[in-house]
Amino acid sequence: MMFRTTRLIFMVINTLLIVVTVSGCASLKMDDAAWHDSRYEMIWPQPPEKARIKLLKVIRGAQDVVVSASSAVSKMFDFIVGAREEYADFFTPQCIAADGDGLIYIADPSIGLVHVYNLATKEVGYIFQAGDKRLVRPVGVALDGKKNLYVTDAQLGSVFKLRLDGSLIAELDGKGKLRSPVGIAITSRGQKIIADLQARKVFVFGDDDTLQYEIPGSDFKGELRMPVYVSVDNKDNIYVTDTMSFTLHMFDPSGRYIRSIGQIGDSPGSFARPKGVAVDSDQNIYVMDSILGNFQIFDQQGRLLLYVGQEGTLPGEMMLPSGIFIDKNDRIYVSDTFNHRIQIFQYLKEDKIK
Repeated sequence: MMFRTTRLIFMVINTLLIVVTVSGCASLKMDDAAWHDSRYEMIWPQPPEKARIKLLKVIRGAQDVVVSASSAVSKMFDFIVGAREEYADFFTPQCIAADGDGLIYIADPSIGLVHVYNLATKEVGYIFQAGDKRLVRPVGVALDGKKNLYVTDAQLGSVFKLRLDGSLIAELDGKGKLRSPVGIAITSRGQKIIADLQARKVFVFGDDDTLQYEIPGSDFKGELRMPVYVSVDNKDNIYVTDTMSFTLHMFDPSGRYIRSIGQIGDSPGSFARPKGVAVDSDQNIYVMDSILGNFQIFDQQGRLLLYVGQEGTLPGEMMLPSGIFIDKNDRIYVSDTFNHRIQIFQYLKEDKIK
């Protein structure tokens, strides 16, 4: 009943909720110490090997971010319904986008909203409307270099361009080709790379938000069976996880095929159900595996470097995880989907290893 009540309140206060809870979107910068929850001292791999990945935070919901229950949101809920109302918990968090300074967007398709977490200001808000359209199944989120937020809705067949406060700028024109857009990533040139589940294509929109071309092109042998998640690296190469082919495909910035990584299996280096993909500043490739409950790290040639996590509910463990995102500071955000939480890790470059 709480879930239904929360959704009803969202519908009643839609625009007001966005203004009150997300108006402080300009994120303050957090120092490194503020990112690390001292309760977690977990690293991968284990000694005597040199640490490469460190667990920073586990966020189960607003209670792990908001300082006081007397926040503006709680006061507003009290005024509207005459009683204390809880924040909306994560239900099935999927794609994540973050600015690296504490502002995090998490798509939650099962409850039709995007969670907005500002770790720097300790505020939490929600986006569930795009203009006059209510979000139904938001899956993908991405931030561009101009402080715009893009949200894909797999059920509406739409991609929305929003301001950081959630107000609508435009809906991208897919020229009738968008059917079920899911994962989205944005290149340094402002191109939007959008995976479409039903079309079995990846569509590339330009900096001006117009449709440019499709991936794969004629140089790719075969077809994409279930493209769901996409990412780009700092050279604008494109990475696509094809879940039902148990493969990661790599394309150059113009969409030309480079190579594929992976095969079906349950051993390290193979995939049981590949989902999210991300790339760190050293061009290492991270692939989330929902069935194995971990993310695996590969070099550019597809050689396995490390895997992190296993199936479970403890910190550092995962249950049917999906999305993964790496910010400008090499922090790794993981949607631990069926544990109803997100976890944040740090990639330890040589100069960050203590």
